[in-house]
Amino acid sequence: MTKGESPLSKETIKSLTLDIEGSLLSFDKFIKAQEQLAILLHEVDKTLANKNRPLINWRISQVHSGSIHLTLEGMPQEQITPSQISEVIKTVERGIVTILEHPIRPKYFSDRALESARSLAILKKRDEFMVQLGFDSRCIDLNQALIANVDEIIGGKYQSFGTVEGVLKAIDVSRQPIFRVYNLLTNKSVKCYFEPNLLDNIKEYLEKRVSVSGIVTSREDGEKIGIKVESINLFPQEKDLPSIEEMIGILGGNS
Repeated sequence: MTKGESPLSKETIKSLTLDIEGSLLSFDKFIKAQEQLAILLHEVDKTLANKNRPLINWRISQVHSGSIHLTLEGMPQEQITPSQISEVIKTVERGIVTILEHPIRPKYFSDRALESARSLAILKKRDEFMVQLGFDSRCIDLNQALIANVDEIIGGKYQSFGTVEGVLKAIDVSRQPIFRVYNLLTNKSVKCYFEPNLLDNIKEYLEKRVSVSGIVTSREDGEKIGIKVESINLFPQEKDLPSIEEMIGILGGNS
């Protein structure tokens, strides 16, 4: 990969290719790679257009077997020009190059776009695949530098005492004990780090709605990404809540 201006800077392009070189790529990982590439394109598209949703539709125009070569092509529409498609792809290319070289957030890259690029690079880290994004005649290797720099860009920078609420799921004690709390509205999760002596209590709360308090780590945009657990409380289950008749009595409605 050479530094400086991309050879595509003055060309109009409408597709890019994800190359995964290696053996025994599972179908699940292929689907995940396809999804993460689509998320990356959609996030840059809507941020570039300053919209709440992406404007451009993408289709799979080519798939080659053996090693995976997946090409996504932007589809021109009545209000979408080839130059708009080209600008999204070039923005993705410039952004990936920036992240590989420096822990600096590229223009038009949201946290979700960064996380998607990182997810693609992790395929290489975990499974010894070679993962590249191809922009016309140029291929960019998604390597460990991208993972490290994304972690530095979007890692938690702010800590304060706070609370996380949601459904407790996915207890993992293989390394540092953690569980995840999932927000009921967004389905996003927060990692909750806890002391081993709390494990028995936490098991009792599995799949239940809880409130977790402790030191919360947040990103610059305010999104909570982790919490060091100091206390955990269980919300009442629906069957334990008072009925309407009981509520009337509690509020003094009975005479």
